[in-house]
Amino acid sequence: MLRRALEAASAVDARLGSQAMAARLAESQTRSRFDHRLDPWGQPAEEVLTDSRLARLRERHARFLRTATPGVDWLHRQIGGLGYCTLLTDGCGATLEVWTKPSLGRDFGECGLLAGACWSEQAQGTCGVGTAIAAEAPVLVHREDHFLALNHAISCSAVPVFGADGRLQGVINATAMQPPSERSGQALAYNLTLQTALRIEQALFREGHADAWIAQVRTRGGAWDGDPDALIAFDEDGRIRAISRQLALQLTAPVDHVEALLDLPVARLIDFAHRQPGVPMPLLGGPDNCISVMLRAPAMPGRNAGRPVAVRRPDGETDLAGLCTSDPRLRQSFERIKLLANNRIPILLLGETGSGKEAMARAIHGFSARADKPFVAINCAAIPESLIESELFGYREGAFTGARAKGCPGKIAMADGGTLFLDEIGDMPLSLQTRLLRVLSEGEVVALGAIEPVRVDISVVCATHRDLPAMVADGSFREDLYYRLNAATFRLPPLRERTDVRELVARVFGEECEAAGRSLALSRETTDTLCRHAWPGNIRELRNVLRFAIAICTGEVVGTEHLPEGFGAPPLRSGGPVTESPPPLRCGDPRKQILDALEDVHWNVTAACRLLGVSRSTFYRRVGELDIQIERPPAS
Repeated sequence: MLRRALEAASAVDARLGSQAMAARLAESQTRSRFDHRLDPWGQPAEEVLTDSRLARLRERHARFLRTATPGVDWLHRQIGGLGYCTLLTDGCGATLEVWTKPSLGRDFGECGLLAGACWSEQAQGTCGVGTAIAAEAPVLVHREDHFLALNHAISCSAVPVFGADGRLQGVINATAMQPPSERSGQALAYNLTLQTALRIEQALFREGHADAWIAQVRTRGGAWDGDPDALIAFDEDGRIRAISRQLALQLTAPVDHVEALLDLPVARLIDFAHRQPGVPMPLLGGPDNCISVMLRAPAMPGRNAGRPVAVRRPDGETDLAGLCTSDPRLRQSFERIKLLANNRIPILLLGETGSGKEAMARAIHGFSARADKPFVAINCAAIPESLIESELFGYREGAFTGARAKGCPGKIAMADGGTLFLDEIGDMPLSLQTRLLRVLSEGEVVALGAIEPVRVDISVVCATHRDLPAMVADGSFREDLYYRLNAATFRLPPLRERTDVRELVARVFGEECEAAGRSLALSRETTDTLCRHAWPGNIRELRNVLRFAIAICTGEVVGTEHLPEGFGAPPLRSGGPVTESPPPLRCGDPRKQILDALEDVHWNVTAACRLLGVSRSTFYRRVGELDIQIERPPAS
């Protein structure tokens, strides 16, 4: 029975161009036209969620987000460099999170691929997310397959994700703008999205049945270096609690006991697991074509007590104490920030993507006297330029076509009395920088369509990974705004430069175990591997790697085999892989080396630092010592 069901599950036709896929799309087109009564040349039927509604929605789906985010983050690392935007939605099609390259964020946003946007079939007609929800099956909606003409420039690979109880939790969607004309060109993204959704479903299954024995079944011979084909949760007596969805759909009759499914006494299974934990037990077939099973023991209540977690204030914001570590540069920054947290001095945080700028901003807010007031964050790079003005400054009723009947206060007004965090401030359009300067200098904001300004009392924290002095020099960032913002500037070092990596690995691992309800240990070899990694994604990458490892660990110890596939490989860029450890600045003629490097990268300081293998602070110190003027050469 088990072999037939597993073979049937693996034979489910999900190939591109299959009859099943074509049927799903045809049925969706019919629903879009006759059930949803949409106009192919019209606009989507639903608007983007407000920030407050989106925050409540994310809170409602916090458990799903915590489990799914590491997997979708892994997917984006595989295809993001190829120009894809990745979405994670809820079961109704509302976008919970978006992954995209910063340089493409606005373009995708203008296509409606942004947090809070609704991609249900009722709103958009035939589309990746909506049709995957309606069909409860994966779909590839390519260009003109979309019902609305305004979506014909994109191609979407969407796969639904089901929870431990078999109910739809959400959808993973990978979208390309200006995709190839042939559907087959989307095969890589489609197959990787399928693989990611399966891994997340299995993680949700394990988490949802943490108190049960779980049999992980595989039909392939050899080492267990991939995902199981099916999961079966059962109690100590062998009574089945749940079967993973792919297998359950193929069973021809109900099965209530694991012995009937595996044709093996449950006592023998559990005894084998106790004697050889982490070792698969062969059931049927030869060495290269056998069914094998590996058991995961039930989690015990209270086993994660005493794990270190970030210190939090009563309102839930992270305190500075929760971030403070033994790195001397960070400790010095913390002490200075404490003296500034309750002053009306804007704070500018500099650092690479993922280095913890938003966590620091929240910690500053949590430490300050404004901790019980709003903390409002806005990512200037993730909002289309056409929307950022209304998002920041708000608008009055009738300010523009499509404006809400009662208007919108805007993020600045929402932060009144609290803290406004402007992430990626370097991506704010030049036209809006003047208006922001007025807010900072005069403490008042004028909404679109309004005449009178409104007074606001806000503490401002900004962050960027960009080279603001260079942007001032080339005219893309206002000099007066820069000097208003950089009164208190703090650089968060990338993870590879920190002296407390081992301490940070242990703390983040403890936090993620606590969040997952698991009691696990981290092997010394794994810790050493993590400490040696260059961490191009910094703390965000570390947290996602550990979440992934914890989710797929079936024993008591997280080993190197639980780290994501390809971990430690050079990160992908549009031009191909780059080396993690560039050659350091050599002896000889440093001035010539620096000038040659700047010429090679068209005077991009960040790229020059990477090419020379030095930190930005070292680079600028050398530049000052050698009297090198950092400016762009005139256009030829």
